Amino acid sequence: MLPPLRHKALIALSITVSLTGCLAKEHVLRPPSPMILPSTPPPLSPVVESSISFPVQINLTRFLNAANDENVVPKTFDQSGIPIKHSKGAERRYYVERDDFAIARSDAYQSMSPDQRVMPRDWWKGIDLPGTRLPLTADLHSYPNTHAQPPAGRVPVDCGTGHERAKRTMVNGSIAIEMTPNYSLSGTVADVAVSAMDACNSRVATVDLPQEVKNRLTDSVREGLNQAVAHLNTSTIRTQVDEVWNGLRAPIQLEPNSWLQFNIDKIKHNGFSIGGQRLDDTIHVVANPVIVFGPEPPAITAGLPQLDTQLASPGYHVVADIPLDYASLSQSLAGRLQGKRIAVKGDFILITDASIFGLGGNQVLLKIVFTGDAIGHLYFVGKPEMNALTQTVQISGLRLDAATEQLLQKDGPDWLYRSSLQDLIGGEALLGMTPAIDRMRDLTTKVLNRALTPTITTYGTVASVQGIGVFADVNALYVRVMSDGSVNLKVDGKQ
Repeated sequence: MLPPLRHKALIALSITVSLTGCLAKEHVLRPPSPMILPSTPPPLSPVVESSISFPVQINLTRFLNAANDENVVPKTFDQSGIPIKHSKGAERRYYVERDDFAIARSDAYQSMSPDQRVMPRDWWKGIDLPGTRLPLTADLHSYPNTHAQPPAGRVPVDCGTGHERAKRTMVNGSIAIEMTPNYSLSGTVADVAVSAMDACNSRVATVDLPQEVKNRLTDSVREGLNQAVAHLNTSTIRTQVDEVWNGLRAPIQLEPNSWLQFNIDKIKHNGFSIGGQRLDDTIHVVANPVIVFGPEPPAITAGLPQLDTQLASPGYHVVADIPLDYASLSQSLAGRLQGKRIAVKGDFILITDASIFGLGGNQVLLKIVFTGDAIGHLYFVGKPEMNALTQTVQISGLRLDAATEQLLQKDGPDWLYRSSLQDLIGGEALLGMTPAIDRMRDLTTKVLNRALTPTITTYGTVASVQGIGVFADVNALYVRVMSDGSVNLKVDGKQ
């Protein structure tokens, strides 16, 4: 048994050797923070054309009143085709009377067979007037071998089995209408013709007016309709469109520091449809809407442009760069990495914290804090990139910061330098975009169902929201988000 003093000496020596071994094995790595790089401008936003739609109407009453004014378009004709004004005492061999013109429904007109539609006269063949066709129709009543004084009543339609089938004779007109670049209506008489139909089964029948009477009646009606069309050409929608244009020029405040800027550019229209005694059209304001943050941006100063006759792209797309603060991103990253262990044979480190910062130059800096057989922290650098499929932000090109790599090679353990730490960080450094998407949905929803002016209200839907890009600023990570849907306008309470 060793003497007490010698035993104590051996114990002290053993403890000293043990501590010396521990100190020799432990590595302390604390590289300096990298220098902030010069800032770079964010990438340009994609130009995605949007359409903000609203309806307009043009009343056709004045035109119809003119077409049914017998001083403009005659209503009675004799065999010579001359309108009858004073018929007392005069005997005519053939007498024709026209009912008032009515506007045929456009869908009914399109569903007619080619034989039933108004066919142009020979001299119109090969001429295709632009615009929508406004179809007019009026029944004709002919009285062969009668005096000028018209009969008191109409002959009833007989759909029996007799040899003489009742025929319905009509004069049909077609007005080509289009919108001018100055938002005024332009109408032209496209064709006028007389046709007859079997009144019992709506089949096209032989016209039972003499050809000479038919031709002169047609020419007289065409001449009158040319005068009536002048009332169409005084119609305009400029006031309605100008009101909407001015209502969309100013930015719309969504929150105290966020604004929707429509960036309106062009005006387009669909083309006319016929509803009763009016023309319906849909006007599209072409825009490139964006949501911006900060002070109120300036309003668009451009005046109402000329009407563009090209078709508008459907849909409404809003783009915004939503900032995500690095403090929240660091908290999320630390939650994914804390407790992760990297071991190489008998050596290891344990990650205790992680954070992310903006480095500038569209790059981010990741700081990884650890303990174990080596203690301290390391810096990794990478560029954020959008994964459109998973809707996440990943850090591409992840690598050690230059000063960190130099220190690790010089003073760090070789096992740590060659470890899988970088692969672990790259696999876990996925940043979710849910906060950015949720905020974008909330902001775009604020645009809907709200009054822009006392006479203009928006309504529509948000169909989808998705991230389309990302870039790193020193102060925040910006996720570029696009919201798709539709936005329409109610003007003065009318859809």
